[in-house]
Amino acid sequence: MAIQTHHLRQSGSTLALILTSALLASPLAAQEMAASDATALPEIVVDGATLEAKSAKKKSGGALTESTSSDAAQSASPSSSDSSGGAGEAAGTAQPAESAPPVTAESDDIAGGIEARKLATPISVITGAELRARQIRNAADALRSMPGVHVGSSGGGGQLTQVRLRGAEGNHTLVIIDGVEANDTNSGEFDFSNLSADDIERIEVIRGVQSGLYGSRAIGGVINIVTRGGKGPLTFRGRVEGGSFGTRDVTGGVSAGNERGYFAGSVSYRETDGFNIAPEGDEEDGFRRSGFNIRSGVSIVEGISIDFNLRRTATLADYDSFTGPVGMRQTAVDSANESDAVVWLGGGKLTWDTLGGALTHVVGYNFNDSTFSSYDRADAGIFDDATYDNHRDRYYYLATARFGLDGIGLRNTVSGLAEKENETFTPSAFFTDNLERERERVAYAAEYRGELFDRIFPIASIRHEDNDSFEDFTTWKTGVSVDVKEIGIRPHASVGTAVALPGMFEQYGSILGTFVGNPDLTPEESVSWDAGVEFSVIAGRATIDVTYFEANLENEIVGFGNTLVNLEGESERRGIEVAGRALVTTDVTVGAAYTWLNSEDSSGLAEIRRPEHAARFDVNYVFLEGRGTLNVAAIYNGETPDLAFLNLPPPVFFGSEFVTLDSYWLVNVAASYQLAPGVEIYGRVENALKEDYQEVFGYETADLAAYAGVRFTYEEPATRAWAAGGGR
Repeated sequence: MAIQTHHLRQSGSTLALILTSALLASPLAAQEMAASDATALPEIVVDGATLEAKSAKKKSGGALTESTSSDAAQSASPSSSDSSGGAGEAAGTAQPAESAPPVTAESDDIAGGIEARKLATPISVITGAELRARQIRNAADALRSMPGVHVGSSGGGGQLTQVRLRGAEGNHTLVIIDGVEANDTNSGEFDFSNLSADDIERIEVIRGVQSGLYGSRAIGGVINIVTRGGKGPLTFRGRVEGGSFGTRDVTGGVSAGNERGYFAGSVSYRETDGFNIAPEGDEEDGFRRSGFNIRSGVSIVEGISIDFNLRRTATLADYDSFTGPVGMRQTAVDSANESDAVVWLGGGKLTWDTLGGALTHVVGYNFNDSTFSSYDRADAGIFDDATYDNHRDRYYYLATARFGLDGIGLRNTVSGLAEKENETFTPSAFFTDNLERERERVAYAAEYRGELFDRIFPIASIRHEDNDSFEDFTTWKTGVSVDVKEIGIRPHASVGTAVALPGMFEQYGSILGTFVGNPDLTPEESVSWDAGVEFSVIAGRATIDVTYFEANLENEIVGFGNTLVNLEGESERRGIEVAGRALVTTDVTVGAAYTWLNSEDSSGLAEIRRPEHAARFDVNYVFLEGRGTLNVAAIYNGETPDLAFLNLPPPVFFGSEFVTLDSYWLVNVAASYQLAPGVEIYGRVENALKEDYQEVFGYETADLAAYAGVRFTYEEPATRAWAAGGGR
């Protein structure tokens, strides 16, 4: 199973070259773009890649843009450029009803973020417009085969869905939703099966080590998610959908805002009878998810604002036991089991601008509270009613100073952060001790970001953490981006370190007779670097970014007997990420991405559930003067190594062997048409090629499926002047 590095490097480079040539050098594409009146692709603005505290008040057309502090940067303005892609993301959408004006080099303050060209870190961005054009219902589906991203699901709705960045583990991906760390303290990761895409306005995928900003978990990278804000007139939204597997889906929302304050609220409910995730049998595994999301804020006086957000998601899902005959591979087996999860995320902050905006202070608090329960009916009560309660509190102060010398084109931004975080974990079952575990840490971070002649952009960050349960550690990152506009290239490079604390279940969890946690585990550590070049061609109507990266992992946590240990030696990961987007005409946007990944453990064997090759291609077409849209997405996942677990006779009981999951193509087609202002009908087909595939060995995935619905939007005309002028 060892990967042949030379062969992969060669094939990866070849495919990257083919993809680049296809997107940039296609005679038809070049001719179409040259002949059309298409404008250049808009700039991509990013909020989650810096520590900088955003100002309390930003204006865009007189309306308030509710920016947030990024505690390492955790929010995005709804006035950001509404195009997909960032540093070469895979697909764009041209959807006038959802689009905002392009962001220019002088408009950092409009978006409350930083232009991607100024960042050394490779970043991809998916906007709400693209999510709606593709009719994405779960955020994980938007991430499939993006550069450096792999999604693995253990079956259908409500089943564990992991997102890995750059070959790292699922708990090495830090997920932030509206400024709140969403990873639970139990496993240390975020289950994407719980995340609806309905109220998401922006997803930023920040690849590479980010612990210098964010602390633990950010080894593979960070996924920063921003939900719909309240800018604009009083607006009501609703959607009703139905389709395959007995699916029923209803959402609603309301928003309004001006420079004095804003409010946005949404509710969602999705239920499906499901399909059988077990390879044999006919039991359907259903799923139900409901939730609400609220964001609000008010400008108290000029330069002082307060913001709040609260989110709740509740999920109930059927699941199957994982077992098999003695001597055979284990798979999912029909069982009358259920799991439920309730996740609360929320917080508030006060932002205060001083010295005319040259110094911004942010004081805030946020929390993450989650409860996960499983009811394993198949084992006659042995594992029944296991519940895990997880909680995290975070208090922080963030300050950012801005200064420079305009005469020589020098701008400097220096940020400092102090935070305290407390985590708890309580397992509840008859086979556990039902005791609450707690750990606490205090962290200090600093970042410098420079701009010289609007061309050279250095950046550096450092973070130190004092832990009460582990040795203290310091992480850092530095990099540079150089924008050579004259010839349309932008070299960028970065290097840094990261850590991931063990999940509390890994330390203190237990499963009767089969697993006991190891409280002596130490944090996993990684060093990573990347370097690449972004090309802008055809008058800015197409971009291609090619990035090479390498990373190691020390102290990797692995299973050993009935517990976990830190592995000696290093796991190594390297790869090539290629991503491009092009505005073929004013109505047609295309995108493509390819990732080659070589991920090996310390013994030289391929890491499981990471495909060697992955790619995607997207086309979005707007027709009938913007009333109609057609979106086609083709996603390729190459052969993927995995482990098959074995039932063995006593005294061994358990074993495993390597297997290879087949490659597959997923083709999804979505279309919509506006019947009248504010009334839109739509439909989509998922897995149009009827691929039979598995993302995790032993768990089936959905067959061809079709859905249709109607979307309503009503904007109160009497509030337009209020939204633009800021009147009370």
